Amino acid sequence: MPLFKYKVSDKSGKISEMLIEGDSQAEAARRLQRRGVMPLEFLGEGTASAKGKGFFGGKLDVVEFTDRLVPLLEANIPLERALSIMGEGQEETAMGKVAGELRRGLHEGRKLSDLIRERGREFPQLYASVVEAGEEAGALPQVMGELRKFLLDSQELTAFIISSSVYPAFIAFAGIIMLCIVLGVIVPRFAKALAGAGINSTSVDILLGISNFFHDYWWTLLIVVGVLVWLVTQIRKENGPLRRGWDHLVLQLPLVNKLVSYTNLGRLCRTMAILMRSGVHLLNTVSIANRVIQNLEIRDSLEEISGELRQGQKISTALAKSKYIPPMMLRMVSVGEETGAVEAMLERVADRYDSDLKKLVRRLLSLFEPTVIVCLGLGVAGIVLMMFLAIMDMQSTL
Repeated sequence: MPLFKYKVSDKSGKISEMLIEGDSQAEAARRLQRRGVMPLEFLGEGTASAKGKGFFGGKLDVVEFTDRLVPLLEANIPLERALSIMGEGQEETAMGKVAGELRRGLHEGRKLSDLIRERGREFPQLYASVVEAGEEAGALPQVMGELRKFLLDSQELTAFIISSSVYPAFIAFAGIIMLCIVLGVIVPRFAKALAGAGINSTSVDILLGISNFFHDYWWTLLIVVGVLVWLVTQIRKENGPLRRGWDHLVLQLPLVNKLVSYTNLGRLCRTMAILMRSGVHLLNTVSIANRVIQNLEIRDSLEEISGELRQGQKISTALAKSKYIPPMMLRMVSVGEETGAVEAMLERVADRYDSDLKKLVRRLLSLFEPTVIVCLGLGVAGIVLMMFLAIMDMQSTL
Protein backbone atom coordinates (compact mmCIF):
# COMPACT_ATOMS: atom_id res chain seq x y z
CA MET A 1 0.00 0.00 0.00
CA PRO A 2 1.16 3.59 -0.61
CA LEU A 3 1.95 5.95 2.23
CA PHE A 4 -0.02 9.16 2.85
CA LYS A 5 1.13 12.05 4.99
CA TYR A 6 -1.36 14.07 7.07
CA LYS A 7 -1.31 16.88 9.58
CA VAL A 8 -3.47 15.54 12.42
CA SER A 9 -4.85 16.59 15.78
CA ASP A 10 -5.23 14.20 18.70
CA LYS A 11 -7.88 14.31 21.44
CA SER A 12 -5.85 16.78 23.49
CA GLY A 13 -5.59 19.16 20.52
CA LYS A 14 -1.90 18.50 19.87
CA ILE A 15 -0.95 19.03 16.21
CA SER A 16 1.50 16.63 14.56
CA GLU A 17 2.33 14.99 11.25
CA MET A 18 1.67 11.31 10.62
CA LEU A 19 2.37 8.79 7.87
CA ILE A 20 -0.22 6.07 7.30
CA GLU A 21 -0.82 3.32 4.76
CA GLY A 22 -3.98 3.09 2.70
CA ASP A 23 -5.38 1.92 -0.61
CA SER A 24 -6.39 5.54 -1.29
CA GLN A 25 -6.28 8.96 0.30
CA ALA A 26 -9.83 8.54 1.63
CA GLU A 27 -9.03 5.12 3.12
CA ALA A 28 -5.95 6.57 4.85
CA ALA A 29 -8.10 9.36 6.35
CA ARG A 30 -10.61 6.80 7.66
CA ARG A 31 -7.81 4.82 9.28
CA LEU A 32 -6.62 7.95 11.05
CA GLN A 33 -10.12 8.59 12.38
CA ARG A 34 -10.35 5.01 13.65
CA ARG A 35 -7.15 5.67 15.57
CA GLY A 36 -8.83 8.54 17.35
CA VAL A 37 -7.04 11.41 15.58
CA MET A 38 -8.54 14.03 13.28
CA PRO A 39 -6.91 14.59 9.88
CA LEU A 40 -6.54 18.35 9.32
CA GLU A 41 -4.54 18.62 6.13
CA PHE A 42 -3.30 16.22 3.46
CA LEU A 43 0.42 16.76 2.96
CA GLY A 44 0.92 14.41 0.01
CA GLU A 45 2.29 10.92 -0.30
CA GLY A 46 5.20 9.67 1.78
CA THR A 47 8.71 10.45 0.64
CA ALA A 48 10.69 8.02 -1.49
CA SER A 49 12.91 7.16 1.43
CA ALA A 50 9.90 6.34 3.57
CA LYS A 51 8.48 4.15 0.86
CA GLY A 52 11.73 2.36 0.41
CA LYS A 53 11.97 1.51 4.07
CA GLY A 54 8.25 0.86 4.54
CA PHE A 55 5.97 2.26 7.18
CA PHE A 56 7.75 0.30 9.87
CA GLY A 57 11.32 0.86 8.63
CA GLY A 58 11.77 -2.60 7.18
CA LYS A 59 10.11 -5.97 6.95
CA LEU A 60 8.80 -7.42 10.17
CA ASP A 61 9.74 -10.97 11.12
CA VAL A 62 6.36 -12.13 12.42
CA VAL A 63 7.76 -15.38 13.85
CA GLU A 64 10.42 -13.56 15.89
CA PHE A 65 7.88 -10.93 16.98
CA THR A 66 5.49 -13.60 18.25
CA ASP A 67 8.27 -15.68 19.77
CA ARG A 68 9.37 -12.72 21.88
CA LEU A 69 5.89 -11.55 22.84
CA VAL A 70 4.43 -14.87 23.99
CA PRO A 71 6.90 -15.58 26.89
CA LEU A 72 6.23 -12.09 28.28
CA LEU A 73 2.47 -12.65 28.17
CA GLU A 74 2.81 -16.11 29.72
CA ALA A 75 4.76 -14.48 32.56
CA ASN A 76 1.60 -12.42 33.30
CA ILE A 77 3.19 -9.18 32.09
CA PRO A 78 0.51 -6.77 30.83
CA LEU A 79 0.32 -6.47 27.06
CA GLU A 80 1.24 -2.79 27.00
CA ARG A 81 4.29 -3.41 29.19
CA ALA A 82 5.29 -6.45 27.11
CA LEU A 83 5.29 -4.35 23.93
CA SER A 84 7.30 -1.69 25.72
CA ILE A 85 9.93 -4.27 26.72
CA MET A 86 10.10 -5.56 23.15
CA GLY A 87 10.67 -2.06 21.81
CA GLU A 88 13.40 -1.06 24.26
CA GLY A 89 16.68 -0.56 22.44
CA GLN A 90 15.15 -1.50 19.08
CA GLU A 91 13.46 1.76 18.15
CA GLU A 92 15.03 1.80 14.67
CA THR A 93 14.22 -1.82 13.82
CA ALA A 94 11.01 -3.06 12.25
CA MET A 95 10.09 -4.94 15.41
CA GLY A 96 10.68 -1.92 17.62
CA LYS A 97 8.59 0.35 15.41
CA VAL A 98 5.72 -2.13 15.20
CA ALA A 99 5.79 -2.64 18.97
CA GLY A 100 5.74 1.13 19.47
CA GLU A 101 2.81 1.62 17.08
CA LEU A 102 0.84 -1.18 18.73
CA ARG A 103 1.54 0.23 22.16
CA ARG A 104 0.35 3.70 21.14
CA GLY A 105 -2.79 2.14 19.69
CA LEU A 106 -3.47 0.39 23.01
CA HIS A 107 -3.09 3.74 24.80
CA GLU A 108 -5.85 5.07 22.54
CA GLY A 109 -8.15 2.35 23.85
CA ARG A 110 -8.09 0.17 20.77
CA LYS A 111 -7.88 -3.62 20.67
CA LEU A 112 -4.69 -5.42 19.64
CA SER A 113 -6.59 -7.44 17.03
CA ASP A 114 -7.85 -4.25 15.33
CA LEU A 115 -4.36 -2.79 15.27
CA ILE A 116 -2.95 -5.98 13.76
CA ARG A 117 -5.76 -6.20 11.21
CA GLU A 118 -4.78 -2.75 9.92
CA ARG A 119 -1.27 -4.07 9.32
CA GLY A 120 -2.27 -6.87 6.98
CA ARG A 121 0.98 -6.58 5.02
CA GLU A 122 3.09 -7.51 8.06
CA PHE A 123 0.92 -10.22 9.63
CA PRO A 124 -0.61 -13.35 8.05
CA GLN A 125 -4.35 -13.51 7.50
CA LEU A 126 -5.25 -15.65 10.50
CA TYR A 127 -3.16 -13.63 12.98
CA ALA A 128 -5.73 -10.95 13.79
CA SER A 129 -8.57 -13.47 14.07
CA VAL A 130 -6.63 -15.64 16.51
CA VAL A 131 -5.68 -12.62 18.61
CA GLU A 132 -9.30 -11.43 18.60
CA ALA A 133 -10.46 -14.86 19.79
CA GLY A 134 -7.93 -14.74 22.61
CA GLU A 135 -9.11 -11.27 23.64
CA GLU A 136 -12.77 -12.32 23.70
CA ALA A 137 -12.00 -15.51 25.65
CA GLY A 138 -9.67 -13.72 28.08
CA ALA A 139 -6.94 -16.22 27.25
CA LEU A 140 -4.61 -14.21 25.01
CA PRO A 141 -1.36 -15.80 26.31
CA GLN A 142 -2.61 -19.35 25.71
CA VAL A 143 -3.98 -18.53 22.26
CA MET A 144 -0.82 -16.67 21.27
CA GLY A 145 1.17 -19.69 22.43
CA GLU A 146 -0.74 -21.89 19.97
CA LEU A 147 -0.17 -19.32 17.25
CA ARG A 148 3.57 -19.23 17.99
CA LYS A 149 3.78 -23.01 17.67
CA PHE A 150 1.99 -22.83 14.32
CA LEU A 151 4.32 -20.12 13.00
CA LEU A 152 7.45 -21.91 14.22
CA ASP A 153 6.33 -25.18 12.59
CA SER A 154 5.64 -23.38 9.33
CA GLN A 155 9.03 -21.69 9.44
CA GLU A 156 10.76 -24.99 10.16
CA LEU A 157 9.03 -26.66 7.21
CA THR A 158 10.01 -23.82 4.87
CA ALA A 159 13.61 -23.90 6.09
CA PHE A 160 13.72 -27.68 5.56
CA ILE A 161 12.57 -27.39 1.95
CA ILE A 162 15.01 -24.56 1.19
CA SER A 163 18.01 -26.27 2.83
CA SER A 164 17.20 -29.54 1.09
CA SER A 165 17.15 -27.79 -2.29
CA VAL A 166 20.47 -25.97 -1.98
CA TYR A 167 22.78 -28.88 -2.89
CA PRO A 168 20.85 -30.06 -5.99
CA ALA A 169 20.52 -26.47 -7.20
CA PHE A 170 24.27 -25.95 -6.76
CA ILE A 171 25.04 -29.10 -8.73
CA ALA A 172 22.75 -28.04 -11.57
CA PHE A 173 24.22 -24.52 -11.65
CA ALA A 174 27.82 -25.78 -11.61
CA GLY A 175 27.05 -28.30 -14.36
CA ILE A 176 25.49 -25.66 -16.62
CA ILE A 177 28.51 -23.38 -16.13
CA MET A 178 30.83 -26.25 -17.01
CA LEU A 179 28.93 -27.04 -20.22
CA CYS A 180 29.01 -23.37 -21.20
CA ILE A 181 32.79 -23.27 -20.74
CA VAL A 182 33.27 -26.45 -22.78
CA LEU A 183 31.04 -25.27 -25.64
CA GLY A 184 32.18 -21.65 -25.54
CA VAL A 185 35.94 -22.05 -25.04
CA ILE A 186 37.28 -25.57 -25.49
CA VAL A 187 35.25 -26.74 -28.52
CA PRO A 188 35.93 -23.63 -30.70
CA ARG A 189 39.68 -23.84 -30.07
CA PHE A 190 39.69 -27.55 -30.79
CA ALA A 191 37.74 -27.00 -34.03
CA LYS A 192 40.09 -24.22 -35.14
CA ALA A 193 43.09 -26.46 -34.53
CA LEU A 194 41.62 -29.19 -36.72
CA ALA A 195 40.55 -26.72 -39.39
CA GLY A 196 44.07 -25.27 -39.45
CA ALA A 197 45.40 -28.74 -40.06
CA GLY A 198 43.05 -29.11 -43.04
CA ILE A 199 41.00 -31.89 -41.45
CA ASN A 200 37.24 -32.12 -42.03
CA SER A 201 35.14 -33.97 -39.46
CA THR A 202 31.37 -34.28 -39.20
CA SER A 203 31.51 -34.54 -35.39
CA VAL A 204 33.54 -31.34 -35.15
CA ASP A 205 31.11 -29.57 -37.48
CA ILE A 206 28.24 -30.58 -35.18
CA LEU A 207 30.05 -29.37 -32.06
CA LEU A 208 31.09 -26.16 -33.79
CA GLY A 209 27.50 -25.57 -34.92
CA ILE A 210 26.22 -25.94 -31.35
CA SER A 211 28.96 -23.65 -30.08
CA ASN A 212 28.29 -21.02 -32.76
CA PHE A 213 24.59 -21.11 -31.99
CA PHE A 214 25.19 -20.27 -28.33
CA HIS A 215 27.79 -17.68 -29.33
CA ASP A 216 25.60 -15.92 -31.92
CA TYR A 217 22.19 -16.31 -30.32
CA TRP A 218 23.01 -16.01 -26.63
CA TRP A 219 20.49 -13.18 -26.43
CA THR A 220 17.68 -15.69 -26.96
CA LEU A 221 18.49 -17.04 -23.51
CA LEU A 222 17.77 -13.58 -22.06
CA ILE A 223 14.41 -13.57 -23.84
CA VAL A 224 13.60 -17.02 -22.46
CA VAL A 225 14.57 -15.91 -18.94
CA GLY A 226 12.47 -12.76 -19.31
CA VAL A 227 9.45 -14.77 -20.45
CA LEU A 228 9.88 -17.17 -17.55
CA VAL A 229 10.09 -14.28 -15.07
CA TRP A 230 6.92 -12.77 -16.55
CA LEU A 231 5.13 -16.12 -16.33
CA VAL A 232 6.16 -16.59 -12.70
CA THR A 233 5.00 -13.05 -11.91
CA GLN A 234 1.59 -13.67 -13.47
CA ILE A 235 1.24 -17.03 -11.75
CA ARG A 236 2.05 -15.51 -8.37
CA LYS A 237 -0.68 -12.88 -8.77
CA GLU A 238 -3.87 -14.17 -7.21
CA ASN A 239 -5.95 -12.50 -9.90
CA GLY A 240 -3.42 -12.97 -12.68
CA PRO A 241 -4.64 -14.27 -16.05
CA LEU A 242 -2.57 -17.45 -15.77
CA ARG A 243 -3.02 -18.21 -12.07
CA ARG A 244 -6.20 -20.27 -12.24
CA GLY A 245 -4.99 -22.32 -15.22
CA TRP A 246 -1.69 -23.00 -13.47
CA ASP A 247 -3.38 -24.05 -10.23
CA HIS A 248 -5.55 -26.47 -12.21
CA LEU A 249 -2.55 -27.84 -14.13
CA VAL A 250 -0.36 -28.60 -11.10
CA LEU A 251 -3.15 -30.71 -9.61
CA GLN A 252 -3.08 -32.94 -12.70
CA LEU A 253 0.68 -33.59 -12.66
CA PRO A 254 1.97 -36.72 -10.88
CA LEU A 255 3.89 -36.08 -7.65
CA VAL A 256 3.43 -32.31 -8.04
CA ASN A 257 -0.26 -32.70 -7.18
CA LYS A 258 0.73 -34.40 -3.94
CA LEU A 259 3.12 -31.60 -3.04
CA VAL A 260 0.40 -29.00 -3.62
CA SER A 261 -2.27 -31.00 -1.79
CA TYR A 262 -0.09 -31.77 1.25
CA THR A 263 0.93 -28.11 1.55
CA ASN A 264 -2.54 -26.58 1.20
CA LEU A 265 -4.52 -29.19 3.15
CA GLY A 266 -1.97 -29.21 5.96
CA ARG A 267 -2.24 -25.43 6.23
CA LEU A 268 -6.06 -25.68 6.13
CA CYS A 269 -6.24 -28.27 8.93
CA ARG A 270 -3.76 -26.52 11.20
CA THR A 271 -5.45 -23.14 10.78
CA MET A 272 -8.87 -24.63 11.55
CA ALA A 273 -7.48 -26.41 14.60
CA ILE A 274 -5.96 -23.21 16.00
CA LEU A 275 -9.08 -21.13 15.38
CA MET A 276 -11.46 -23.75 16.81
CA ARG A 277 -9.28 -24.24 19.87
CA SER A 278 -9.21 -20.46 20.30
CA GLY A 279 -13.00 -20.28 20.40
CA VAL A 280 -13.62 -18.74 17.00
CA HIS A 281 -17.11 -19.44 15.62
CA LEU A 282 -17.16 -22.39 13.23
CA LEU A 283 -18.41 -20.37 10.24
CA ASN A 284 -15.70 -17.76 10.77
CA THR A 285 -13.16 -20.55 11.22
CA VAL A 286 -14.02 -22.08 7.86
CA SER A 287 -14.00 -18.69 6.13
CA ILE A 288 -10.60 -17.70 7.53
CA ALA A 289 -9.05 -21.12 6.97
CA ASN A 290 -10.22 -21.20 3.37
CA ARG A 291 -8.40 -17.92 2.68
CA VAL A 292 -5.02 -19.37 3.69
CA ILE A 293 -5.25 -21.93 0.85
CA GLN A 294 -3.05 -20.73 -1.98
CA ASN A 295 -4.29 -23.04 -4.73
CA LEU A 296 -7.39 -21.43 -6.25
CA GLU A 297 -8.72 -24.75 -7.54
CA ILE A 298 -8.79 -26.25 -4.05
CA ARG A 299 -10.08 -23.01 -2.53
CA ASP A 300 -12.99 -22.83 -4.97
CA SER A 301 -13.94 -26.43 -4.21
CA LEU A 302 -14.37 -25.46 -0.54
CA GLU A 303 -16.40 -22.29 -1.10
CA GLU A 304 -19.71 -24.03 -0.32
CA ILE A 305 -18.64 -25.34 3.10
CA SER A 306 -20.14 -22.40 4.98
CA GLY A 307 -23.50 -22.95 3.28
CA GLU A 308 -23.45 -26.64 4.14
CA LEU A 309 -22.68 -25.87 7.77
CA ARG A 310 -25.50 -23.33 7.97
CA GLN A 311 -27.85 -26.12 6.87
CA GLY A 312 -26.74 -28.22 9.84
CA GLN A 313 -24.30 -30.50 8.04
CA LYS A 314 -21.28 -31.93 9.83
CA ILE A 315 -17.81 -30.66 8.95
CA SER A 316 -16.83 -34.02 7.47
CA THR A 317 -19.96 -34.05 5.29
CA ALA A 318 -19.32 -30.50 4.09
CA LEU A 319 -15.67 -31.25 3.33
CA ALA A 320 -16.69 -34.35 1.36
CA LYS A 321 -18.23 -32.05 -1.27
CA SER A 322 -14.71 -31.22 -2.44
CA LYS A 323 -13.01 -33.77 -4.67
CA TYR A 324 -9.62 -32.66 -3.35
CA ILE A 325 -10.24 -33.74 0.24
CA PRO A 326 -8.84 -37.29 0.63
CA PRO A 327 -10.81 -40.04 2.41
CA MET A 328 -8.22 -40.28 5.18
CA MET A 329 -8.83 -36.67 6.20
CA LEU A 330 -12.61 -37.16 6.10
CA ARG A 331 -12.40 -40.25 8.30
CA MET A 332 -10.20 -38.48 10.84
CA VAL A 333 -12.53 -35.47 11.01
CA SER A 334 -15.55 -37.78 11.30
CA VAL A 335 -13.93 -39.60 14.23
CA GLY A 336 -13.17 -36.25 15.84
CA GLU A 337 -16.82 -35.25 15.53
CA GLU A 338 -17.93 -38.48 17.16
CA THR A 339 -15.49 -38.09 20.06
CA GLY A 340 -15.85 -34.32 20.41
CA ALA A 341 -12.18 -33.72 19.57
CA VAL A 342 -12.28 -32.23 16.08
CA GLU A 343 -9.44 -29.81 16.84
CA ALA A 344 -7.14 -32.62 17.96
CA MET A 345 -7.94 -34.67 14.87
CA LEU A 346 -7.33 -31.70 12.58
CA GLU A 347 -4.00 -31.15 14.31
CA ARG A 348 -3.07 -34.79 13.72
CA VAL A 349 -4.07 -34.56 10.07
CA ALA A 350 -1.91 -31.44 9.69
CA ASP A 351 1.03 -33.22 11.34
CA ARG A 352 0.52 -36.17 9.00
CA TYR A 353 0.51 -33.97 5.92
CA ASP A 354 3.59 -32.06 7.08
CA SER A 355 5.40 -35.36 7.64
CA ASP A 356 4.30 -36.70 4.25
CA LEU A 357 5.39 -33.46 2.60
CA LYS A 358 8.88 -33.72 4.08
CA LYS A 359 9.18 -37.34 2.99
CA LEU A 360 8.02 -36.52 -0.53
CA VAL A 361 10.39 -33.56 -0.83
CA ARG A 362 13.27 -35.69 0.43
CA ARG A 363 12.37 -38.44 -2.05
CA LEU A 364 12.11 -36.04 -4.99
CA LEU A 365 15.41 -34.40 -4.13
CA SER A 366 17.08 -37.80 -3.78
CA LEU A 367 15.91 -38.51 -7.34
CA PHE A 368 16.77 -35.05 -8.61
CA GLU A 369 20.44 -35.17 -7.62
CA PRO A 370 21.39 -38.31 -9.58
CA THR A 371 19.18 -37.20 -12.48
CA VAL A 372 21.07 -33.91 -12.76
CA ILE A 373 24.42 -35.70 -12.49
CA VAL A 374 23.46 -38.27 -15.13
CA CYS A 375 22.17 -35.62 -17.56
CA LEU A 376 25.28 -33.50 -17.16
CA GLY A 377 27.45 -36.60 -17.49
CA LEU A 378 25.69 -37.59 -20.71
CA GLY A 379 26.17 -34.08 -22.08
CA VAL A 380 29.87 -34.04 -21.28
CA ALA A 381 30.26 -37.63 -22.52
CA GLY A 382 28.62 -36.68 -25.83
CA ILE A 383 31.01 -33.78 -26.31
CA VAL A 384 34.03 -35.90 -25.41
CA LEU A 385 32.84 -38.67 -27.76
CA MET A 386 32.53 -36.26 -30.69
CA MET A 387 35.98 -34.86 -29.95
CA PHE A 388 37.34 -38.41 -29.83
CA LEU A 389 35.71 -39.20 -33.19
CA ALA A 390 37.33 -36.06 -34.61
CA ILE A 391 40.72 -37.23 -33.40
CA MET A 392 40.06 -40.60 -35.03
CA ASP A 393 39.20 -38.81 -38.29
CA MET A 394 42.43 -36.88 -38.00
CA GLN A 395 44.45 -40.05 -37.56
CA SER A 396 42.78 -41.73 -40.54
CA THR A 397 43.48 -38.64 -42.69
CA LEU A 398 47.11 -38.64 -41.71
